[in-house]
Amino acid sequence: MSDVKAQLERLRPVYETGVLRLLLRNHAMTYVALLRTCFKPLTAELPKETLEMRLASALEELSHDGEWQYKDGETAQDSAHQTLVELTREGEGDYAWLANSYDPASHHYLYRLTARAHRAIDALSQLEDTTRALSGAQANSIIMEVENARKRLTVDPSERIALLESEVKEREQEISRLRNGESVESLSDKDVEDIIAVVHNTLRGVPVDLHELALEERDNGDALRRRMQENSMSVDEILTAYHERYRRSMRESDSGRRFEDAFQVIVTDEGRRQIDDAVQDIAKSPYLHGEPNQLLNQVRAELKRIYEGIEDVRHQVRVSDEAVSRLVRQRSDTRYRTALDTFNRLFATISQEIKAGASSPSPYSFDVGDATLLALPTRPARPMAFAAPPSLDAVSSVQDDDNPGFADVDLRAMVEAGGPRLRHMLSLIVQDPIMRDGRVDVAASFNQLSDSERRESELVGFLGTLRVDDNGQFSTWRCVSADGTTRAWRTRPVLADVGVLHEIIEEDA
Repeated sequence: MSDVKAQLERLRPVYETGVLRLLLRNHAMTYVALLRTCFKPLTAELPKETLEMRLASALEELSHDGEWQYKDGETAQDSAHQTLVELTREGEGDYAWLANSYDPASHHYLYRLTARAHRAIDALSQLEDTTRALSGAQANSIIMEVENARKRLTVDPSERIALLESEVKEREQEISRLRNGESVESLSDKDVEDIIAVVHNTLRGVPVDLHELALEERDNGDALRRRMQENSMSVDEILTAYHERYRRSMRESDSGRRFEDAFQVIVTDEGRRQIDDAVQDIAKSPYLHGEPNQLLNQVRAELKRIYEGIEDVRHQVRVSDEAVSRLVRQRSDTRYRTALDTFNRLFATISQEIKAGASSPSPYSFDVGDATLLALPTRPARPMAFAAPPSLDAVSSVQDDDNPGFADVDLRAMVEAGGPRLRHMLSLIVQDPIMRDGRVDVAASFNQLSDSERRESELVGFLGTLRVDDNGQFSTWRCVSADGTTRAWRTRPVLADVGVLHEIIEEDA
């Protein structure tokens, strides 16, 4: 008996909370017929006035045939209005057939089928299908899927290689038969129809899922904008509510996960082109005529609705993203205006206290007002002249034959400040340096470079910092000016060890 109870508990949510609950409501069969008649296609949205007019026309036709009974004194329009109320009613554990939302552009309420109503009508469509036997194409499709899963789930490399080699062998045998001119097995119209039906059954229901996903995102965005206009919640609360609904619809729902995973392949131009090319090649097949050709047209229509559904979902997400951006900007602007208003009031308060002076109960204090300031001198006490202090190396060095008194230049710091142009110049100099007292004479080595490497415009900043020493020692840099003439610059001598130059060059390598 425990097994019976377990089975009963498994069926209880199906009957009480699922699609079956909707189909067990009173007049469910009539409601499905009315919805199929009014909504063409089922994913359409209708204004309230249009929907009531179509319902009234359909109910009047049913009333003539005795399939619908008006209440006492009720007209077709009144019955249509009451039926619309019943279709959108929720409560007492019942689910609604229709949902509505306000369209700001048309200033009308638009009605659409709920996701549960779509699934209920689709379930009835499957029950209406008179096909009972499994077709050969469907069986082959199942076998292919099982074999594909087997290959992907095989962990042993040797076994997986054997499966792949078996598949390759079958393909090679088929290619060999075709090359030898052997006749290809012809397909009957029923076989072709079964093959196309497998593709059609795979695509069925996908446009409905995409449409519901787009509507869910649109409703989520509408709720976001409505909360912004009502100003009934804080910005953080509005954003939290939006992202929570977005997570449920796009991340946790089945349709949202399918959109993020499988439908992303179709979004790309390459994936869509591959599908369209395959369908176009199928259409060129000589087998396509009669019923199979009509079924292929239905496949094309389903693909078109899938493409439109994907673009609709992406459009609704972009619209919601724009609303979120406006809300974030609004929060930033509000904070700025609040801070600006605070500063303005603070400035006004301080100004009033200053104007009040001593009469104010809490006067603004200026302690500097009692200070005595000395008069500024009319001219400086001594002439103002700038004297550059000598470097430590210049002061500590003793001039003799081995040390002629040149002040060392911090060439490393100059190259770091001058950038890659100076480093490039040093890399050319070390290739053919001119030595002076065992060190590289940078200026003399520079002068033997080509004219294109001695452009004055690239070295003005570097040469301007190398002023001539007080002892009169200098080096001459022969630079090429913009007009092509040679111009001499005199600076203090620049000597450096070869090893130091290589270190400077390699620092940026």
